[in-house]
This record gives sequence, C-alpha cells and structure tokens, in this order.
Amino acid sequence: MLPHDEAGSGPAIVLLHAGVADRSIWAEHLRPLAGGGFRVVAPDLPGFGEAPVAQDEEAPWADVLRTMDELSIDRAALVGNSFGADVALRAALVAPGRVSALVLCAARAPGIEPSPELTAVWEAEETAYERGDVAAAVDAVVAGWTLPDASDALRERVAAMQRRAYELQAEESTAVEAPDPLDERPDDLARLDVPTLAAVGEHDKPDFHEAAELLARTLPRGRHAVIDRAGHLPPLETPEAFRELVLGFVG
Repeated sequence: MLPHDEAGSGPAIVLLHAGVADRSIWAEHLRPLAGGGFRVVAPDLPGFGEAPVAQDEEAPWADVLRTMDELSIDRAALVGNSFGADVALRAALVAPGRVSALVLCAARAPGIEPSPELTAVWEAEETAYERGDVAAAVDAVVAGWTLPDASDALRERVAAMQRRAYELQAEESTAVEAPDPLDERPDDLARLDVPTLAAVGEHDKPDFHEAAELLARTLPRGRHAVIDRAGHLPPLETPEAFRELVLGFVG
C-alpha cells in the first residue's frame, strides 16, 4: 500500500500529485475537501515522498488501484495534477468501474508533440542531472514549472519535493516498465464513459492547453476548464479556486 494521508468519510476522492511534487502538495486540501462530505486520500506515488521506487513493475496506476483495495475503497473520484493526472487517466482506462469521476489537471494527451518551450525545460533538467549537478537540476525544475511571480515559499516547497524525489529515484530498482494502457489502446479514450473534467492553468504551457482541449473533445463525458491565474501547479498556486473546481465537479 502506498504511503498516504487521509481525512473525512463518505464517497472517496483520491488525490494524485504532480511529478515535481509528492503527497504534501495536498496538505491544505485534505480537510476542506473532507468538509464537503468526502473521504479524501492522498498517496505518494512510487519514487516520491515516502514511497520507494518500484521493484517489480513500474505501473503507478496499478499501485493506486491496489492502495484503494487495501483501504476498502471500491470506487473513487480520481483527481490528478500533471503526472498524477496521467496516472489517474490510466487507472480509469484499466478499471473504469472503479472510477466515479476524473479531474485531470495539466494532463498530457496522445499525439501531441512537445513544444520547444516544454522541450527546453526537460533538456535543462536532464543536462544538469546527467553532469551530477543536482542543485542545478532542481533549479531548472523550479524555473520550468513555477510561475515567474511565484513566492519564494512556493519555490522552496517545490525544490524540497524535487530534491527528495532525486534521492529516492537514485536507489537501484529492478522494476520493468509496464506497458502503457493509453499507448497500447489509444482508441479506448473515446469509449471511457466516466465524467471527466480536463482542466489547465491559464498560464500553463501550450502543450497542456492543447491536451486539455483534446481530452475534453475525445472523452464521451469530457468537459474543459481553465483555472484563472494558475500555471502548471494549481493546487499550490490557486488552492481555493482548485478546490472549488473539484467540489463543483465531483459533488
């Protein structure tokens, strides 16, 4: 079972963090969402926070479903940001009966080529990390995924989560990457009959705007939303607006 935080009782909401974060990104959201009448669970995905890297198979969507099993959660609304949204979508594809709703914030979508802006962010991090300069890699992540006017506190919070992820992901792993259900069966998107909100921050990169629009068009019960004043990490940048969006959709 994945390490997790939990609050409340009622219909379940599972919160899945971004790839530059861990479950602590949801710390301020647990009680307010629970106050809406929900059982709220926020796990660390493998290789983040307190969750070690996978040793058998890299399939974080399967880890989420197993954690739901261990917690006796038959169905849940899956709410994901960035990498967490990608994981949520794949969990819904492999087990649609377990998912009551999806909120996909800053998700990726098949068939979209990375923009020069996104490629530059990835390359800056990779170049620094490969030369062994972890501090520069962390700086590249913070610069690439936070807004120019982000507070020092928010930047340091992202930096601390990223440093922890590097520490964990440096551990040796014998895991084999599982086949990606979306890559294997992209046509299943058009058959995924789950209420889905594809959201994106107003100031996020164009890749994620394009992906949100594509997902909203393709999914049978898809809707599209833009979160004002937010970038790639609305749970941190505009927490109240993000919660309002979630509660308005899953409630």
